[in-house]
Amino acid sequence: MINRLLAASLCLALAGTPSAAWAQGVPRSAPIERVYTIEETLRLLRNDPKLQSAEQDVIIADARVTEARLLFLPEIGLQASATKYDARYPFSLSPEFRNLLLFPGAPSESIYSGRAYFNMPLYEGQRTMNTLRLAQASQKQALSNRDSVKMDVTLHAKEAFYRLLLAQERASAFDLHLQTVERAASESGLGPWERVEAEATIGLSRARAAEARHALDGARLQFLNTLSLELDTPFRVAGALETRPAKAEVEKAVIWAMELRPELQSQTYRVQMDAIGVNLALGRRNPTVLLAGDYELTAQRFPIKNNNWDVTLGIKIPFAYDFWSQLKQKRAEQRQGELSRAALQDRVRLEVRQTAETLRWWQEEWPRRESQWKKVQDLYDEAAGKPGAVLSRLRARDGVLELRLAYLSAVTEHILARARFERAVGRELPQ
Repeated sequence: MINRLLAASLCLALAGTPSAAWAQGVPRSAPIERVYTIEETLRLLRNDPKLQSAEQDVIIADARVTEARLLFLPEIGLQASATKYDARYPFSLSPEFRNLLLFPGAPSESIYSGRAYFNMPLYEGQRTMNTLRLAQASQKQALSNRDSVKMDVTLHAKEAFYRLLLAQERASAFDLHLQTVERAASESGLGPWERVEAEATIGLSRARAAEARHALDGARLQFLNTLSLELDTPFRVAGALETRPAKAEVEKAVIWAMELRPELQSQTYRVQMDAIGVNLALGRRNPTVLLAGDYELTAQRFPIKNNNWDVTLGIKIPFAYDFWSQLKQKRAEQRQGELSRAALQDRVRLEVRQTAETLRWWQEEWPRRESQWKKVQDLYDEAAGKPGAVLSRLRARDGVLELRLAYLSAVTEHILARARFERAVGRELPQ
């Protein structure tokens, strides 16, 4: 009896533990569903790998500018060495240890040396200055590339958001339409041919609803991938498919694009870098004037009392065999950069005009679709309470649905056309 009571108590205790609760099938709390608006979507762009990589390029360029500035400072250092040797004939240490001479028969077979030195170029034919200018141009190019990547990422995020919002609207509309069709087809009084047409309408409605849900799943995955989120994240997007007319002046937009597009600015810096590369190649034939100094203490016993010092002013005149080949290469690269910039300018002009034309077309189209949909919707609402054939009501509702979806698609395309036009120009349009 006592054993039975103990066993029952143990079972009750285990049943009260969390592990026992999970074992009995108690459901875990469902993950929280996130709601993303367009503002929240744009804030999450900092997670994009391409944008983060561009940010690292800016950090690298900043570090290279710092390194180029440090080249103007003299090279300063300290060096110390302790040598134990056994000499049969005079010899010297390696150049890394100042070529110190060692002789046999010295009072001590050890030698100690300490040295402080500096080395500063006084004239290098503008090579150091051109190196700094090259690093600064590369820094500006990295900033322009980052801005370009940010604009591309923003455009892709807007496309993913509004495509998903439209997919949500379509899936919801088709599901509601399918329920309405099923209720209407279940009414009595349909003839055999009307029953066939009603069942066919149900089948087509189910197929369109299934396709809409499949497209919604694809749009959800695309949205999560665009924002670099986990692909199983529970979420939904919230917003309204609404737009307003935008004023697009093509000639003014082309001028803005020539001044504001980061790609053109980056290509401008690329041309500057090519010109600096030519100057660096020309600078190889210029002599270099150096100023160097040393202060050295050397002895075979402590304390070290023997000291040497020197200050040297020297000149190096280079004779480079590959000077003309490198100069020819740099000038060809400079010419390539100029051609690439001209081609990019033509491409930007074309892109601005194409996006402006697309924006103009959708700006004229979506009001027409809205007007037609609202007109038919008002007629449908007026006839909703009046008697009529079931199939006529179904066809009327299907027409209203198609007009509404066509209007929502036009609104979405107008929103995205405006975003693409702003990307082509390099700035947002005034509200």
